[in-house]
Amino acid sequence: MKFYNREKEIETVRSLNKLAEKHAHMLVVMGRRRVGKTRLIKDAAGGNYFFVDKKSSGLLLKELSESLETGLGIFVPEFTNWDDFVRYLFEYSRQKHIVVVFDEFQNFKYVDTSVYSIFQKHWDAYSASSKILLVFIGSYVGLMKKIFTDQKEPLYGRITARIDLKPLKYEFIREICRELGITDEEDMAKVYITFGGIPRYYQLMEEYGLSDYEKILKILIFDENAVLRDEARQLLAGELGRNYTIYFSILESISFGKNTLKEISDFTGVEMKSLGKYLGELIRDFDLVERRMPVIGGEKMGRYILKDNMIKFWFRFVYPNTSLLEMGRNELVMKRLKEEFPNYAGKAVEDIVREIMAHKLPFEPTGIGSWWNRRGDEIDLVAINEKTGEIVFGEIKWTERSAGKELVEKLLEKKELVEWKKGRRREYYMLFSKKGFTKGAEEMMRQYGVVGFELKDLGRT
Repeated sequence: MKFYNREKEIETVRSLNKLAEKHAHMLVVMGRRRVGKTRLIKDAAGGNYFFVDKKSSGLLLKELSESLETGLGIFVPEFTNWDDFVRYLFEYSRQKHIVVVFDEFQNFKYVDTSVYSIFQKHWDAYSASSKILLVFIGSYVGLMKKIFTDQKEPLYGRITARIDLKPLKYEFIREICRELGITDEEDMAKVYITFGGIPRYYQLMEEYGLSDYEKILKILIFDENAVLRDEARQLLAGELGRNYTIYFSILESISFGKNTLKEISDFTGVEMKSLGKYLGELIRDFDLVERRMPVIGGEKMGRYILKDNMIKFWFRFVYPNTSLLEMGRNELVMKRLKEEFPNYAGKAVEDIVREIMAHKLPFEPTGIGSWWNRRGDEIDLVAINEKTGEIVFGEIKWTERSAGKELVEKLLEKKELVEWKKGRRREYYMLFSKKGFTKGAEEMMRQYGVVGFELKDLGRT
């Protein structure tokens, strides 16, 4: 599968590689597993590739030494310590330009933490005279950031470039879906709601020749030997440590829409005073959760949201059904999914619609998101411009019926609850309905200047 929307990152890597022919450069690439970090570097720069596995220091050193010899195509000494290994890389690159890639670099934390200081020592000694592009790839963004941006860490201030490789946005996933033969707009949205913007999952669809949504779910996730059946557990269990079951319970609760401390505590049985530690690590260290605030005010009304669509889907529909799947009751699990998915999708699709509607705003926003208050009132889309005093109010309806004029009425009622610049602001109104609008709704929308969007508009950015 070809690259999508990675032109800027490819150019960055290639430019650094060219510069490294004269003096050393250190590039850090961060992002979730499966997002395409390794392929980006291999395609853009190639080089000597080392995977930092969690194993004994001596065994890993032996493996990397053998890989180095194979990569360089020359005899290299038998290294007995990391200091000699790293020094050799820099000494070699004084004579010849090389690219050296360490994948899952953060794993040295579990192998030998002195490696970070060793790299710092030799970087300081050789960077001006060596011709090396040193690439450090890491999957756990929080830990990678700590290694390179914490003033107390040895490698602080040494990197010359950094790439945070993000999942692809919906507009690019649409392109991929069309390439795979998925052309129905609702199916494309369902695929994105399930797999998010992670290229590897779409590569699997291509490899298996899949374009039907239900077959995709069965073959990739729910069949007995499905490649993604245990995806989140494989990605997370080892990294989350001994207490991973607590983290899993928290992630499961959020996938079920439990977004406040109290709701998560009630669902998991974990006391509220203890949740802060776990949620903080899921946000800061593992980049799995975010705390969203109302776009206007409400700093103490944050909601915890799972950032990754695939992780969210797995904890919502796979993890709670582990026993049934182990018993081979796959069809029962699929039946439950079909029954529950419409409600799940209705909330999950809001991020897609907000992304698309953000391109349709009548002004450049200084803030965009949703709004809610303590009483439980909520508006799906609110965008503001602080300087001009403009505001957009929007609602999103993802049901099998056309939206009636009651949706327009509710939006006009709820917008009065927002106190921001009330009486001085310029207001705009937007509605999205998967199945369009009734004639009564359309008449009322014309009367109040409400702009409407429907499913077909998801492909028009």
